Amino acid sequence: MEKLFELSHQNPALFVDILESIKDAIFISDHEGTTLWLNSASEAMCGVPKNKITGRNVRDLEKEGLFKPSVLRMALEEGKNVSTVQTVGEGRKYIATGHLVKNKEGKVIAAVAHLRDITDAVKNTSKLQEIEELLEKYSAQIRKLTSTKTNINGVENVKLGGKSNSRILAKKIIEKIAAVDTTALIVGETGTGKSLAAEKIHLLSKRRNGPFVQINCASLPESLLESELFGYEKGSFTGATSKGKTGLIKAAEAGTLFLDEIGEVPLHLQTKILHFLQSKTYMPIGAREPRNADVRIIAATNRDLEQMVEEGTFRSDLFYRLNILTVKIPSLRESRDDIEDLATYFLNMFNEKYNKNKRFSNEVLKKLIQYSWPGNIRELENLIERLVILSEDEFIEEKDLPQKMVEQHMSSNSPYISDRGTMTEILEEMEKKMIIDALEKENSTRKAAKFLGVSQSLLMRRIKKYNIQLVVEESKTFVK
Repeated sequence: MEKLFELSHQNPALFVDILESIKDAIFISDHEGTTLWLNSASEAMCGVPKNKITGRNVRDLEKEGLFKPSVLRMALEEGKNVSTVQTVGEGRKYIATGHLVKNKEGKVIAAVAHLRDITDAVKNTSKLQEIEELLEKYSAQIRKLTSTKTNINGVENVKLGGKSNSRILAKKIIEKIAAVDTTALIVGETGTGKSLAAEKIHLLSKRRNGPFVQINCASLPESLLESELFGYEKGSFTGATSKGKTGLIKAAEAGTLFLDEIGEVPLHLQTKILHFLQSKTYMPIGAREPRNADVRIIAATNRDLEQMVEEGTFRSDLFYRLNILTVKIPSLRESRDDIEDLATYFLNMFNEKYNKNKRFSNEVLKKLIQYSWPGNIRELENLIERLVILSEDEFIEEKDLPQKMVEQHMSSNSPYISDRGTMTEILEEMEKKMIIDALEKENSTRKAAKFLGVSQSLLMRRIKKYNIQLVVEESKTFVK
């Protein structure tokens, strides 16, 4: 290294000569994406003189179609090194990696893109479509790789582990589910870490070397969800691209497809998902022949699928097919013993990220443990980040907390915690009282079910669950 620096002092243009000697394209920008320098290979790649590119922001060059997507823009926005397949000019394809250059304080000062042309390699094969599909799949996986490893090695141990009985049980079930290759269902409230549990199952399974592909079924309109899952053939409908589209089932080949919010899938699409689970075959839109796929399905929901079956909004056969292996991720209200550990983990994480040294006061820790956490771990994580950024003193005090937390009276002697139990127990108590009140008011299970807005069969199951004793006199039903 010393010899290299000595040579660079003798010849200041040495490093430029080195970069110019590389046949691959090298493209350098500052921390905001403004182009600083590019080598001759990069100039030839773009087909535009250097002086027309230097000084311009990569976001503007991307909008003009010089290259898409911009790997430097992606790296700068995501705050980490990124790899993808980039198309330049008239359609030439490059494996592109954006590297962030940081100073000793960890601040980004520049970004470097390295691109290698793979167009000829693709054209020299007779399986062009298969290669393009592979490029699409693996570029997505490369972009996920760093964040996936970080989540599993760090946050997973805190979010899925813990000392509460409910979280210990959930972790054991996850490990058992990962040991087999059967369809699995993850249930839990919003923000409990269901997607993290799905990733954990995948990485512990024999499919760990295959892709992990995720889709939130609630985030797409019904018209797009089918094409995203199953893909479509070129020209199969108005607006379809000329090349067609690879569906997520194809992208997850030999790996795992995670269907988050499965309860939001429309009925007609539930039928197709059920067919795939049973036969491992599917039909892209516009295709004439079914396709085979080696994919494991993991689904997740925050809704009561059994009740949806009763209401006719979810297929019973799909529910039973998904419900073979089920794990419930507990809410923070059900695992309060873990709140302090989680809060401390996030505090340390954001202290390091923002170069802070914040600490919790005893009063704040008490409030965190007592709070109801409707948004669960996601809400806790977001709150801790906000407190680290906005609190003015070294100690995070009660005055720094949101008003709703300060005003919420959930002290240790509150009947909602010590006397009445968990939220699940409280809700069951309320449900039982509503059923008894309805039966006493309507004097028949049919009318009571209508009054409550549920089916009679669902009401009868709840009556049995809560051991409500009924007496029938003169065609009228009374609670004993």
